[in-house]
Amino acid sequence: MNFQTLFKILKKHMSDGDDIPYFFREIMAMITDVTEEEWGTSRDPSKRTKDSTLRNYSKRGLSKTLAKNIVYRLTPEVLIERINERNETQRRLMAEDLHGYDSTISAENVGEKVADMMMQIIQQSAGLISQTKLQKQQQQKLAFDLKNKYGEYLLAEAENVCPFPGCDRSLIVVKNHKVAPSFEVGLIDKTREAKPNNLLAMCPQCYATYLLDNSKKKCKELLAVKKTLLARRQVVQMLDELPLERGIVGVVTRIKEQHIKNFEEVSLDPKELVKKIDPAQEQLLFITVKQYVLSYFMVVRDIMMNLDKRGEIDYESLQNQMHALYRNLSKKGKTQIEIFTEISEKIHRQSLQEIIYCQVVVFYFIQSCEVFDAIT
Repeated sequence: MNFQTLFKILKKHMSDGDDIPYFFREIMAMITDVTEEEWGTSRDPSKRTKDSTLRNYSKRGLSKTLAKNIVYRLTPEVLIERINERNETQRRLMAEDLHGYDSTISAENVGEKVADMMMQIIQQSAGLISQTKLQKQQQQKLAFDLKNKYGEYLLAEAENVCPFPGCDRSLIVVKNHKVAPSFEVGLIDKTREAKPNNLLAMCPQCYATYLLDNSKKKCKELLAVKKTLLARRQVVQMLDELPLERGIVGVVTRIKEQHIKNFEEVSLDPKELVKKIDPAQEQLLFITVKQYVLSYFMVVRDIMMNLDKRGEIDYESLQNQMHALYRNLSKKGKTQIEIFTEISEKIHRQSLQEIIYCQVVVFYFIQSCEVFDAIT
């Protein structure tokens, strides 16, 4: 099965009279979330691909450039849904036209079958190498063993989200009111051993595509992702071992209850913010902290003081804990924005409140000098 043949059959049963360029764009919208500007087929990315180019694709097949740009961002579930929206007669007629290419196609499974065909065509057009039957069997056994051995660890490392660049599919799915994992474990560098630091938990689609991809560039990208995940896990483990006032939950909750009309601007004492965050190095962080400090500082301070007086938090202990978090991250060589993010995430994990309110707490302690030292 090639693209030209499949496109012709799909147009016959799904185009509703649309011309070739229009229907081609429709099919692309069903099979990938890559926008037309990202197809890489036009010298000017702000312009749409020429209709004549799309007609050529329908006659000669997809270009390698287009296929490579979409192969890791396919959405077969959308194509399946659109086909399954057709009535039974329409699906049966489509299945009959495809029966010569797959004798198992029926009105019930034509959506899944067409999506599989389209994915294989795009993978082949992108230059990915298909496997022999024996290679597939060997790979399936390896994947099964790796998932049983390292699956839980790698799933936690990825925080239940596919870490493949450009993908954010959940690795946990809900079916029939039951929660189940939906991931595979794959080798990053296929020339190296199957050890935890060379493995990633991926969604089934990214796993299946990368299995056929021997690109050194993609391997390098995934090694960088793995490095980030490992560093992130180490930081989380370190921070989880450091104490944090249980009363921080009350602080974050009360911040959520405040209204902006009650906020008053505050001066940037005790230390000017510019002495702690260099605008030239961390411009966005500087602007964000400054704005939030101006709006929230007095309110957060009042909340802290009131909770301290009532014995719900020990403000001095909380100050020391925040400073300890900062010092530990600083010793690890983390940047200011990484430190800000990690402390915010720790408060988020403990309080289970929205991250933005947890960030307000960190903004407060930046201004109070528990987080970030003065620049020397």
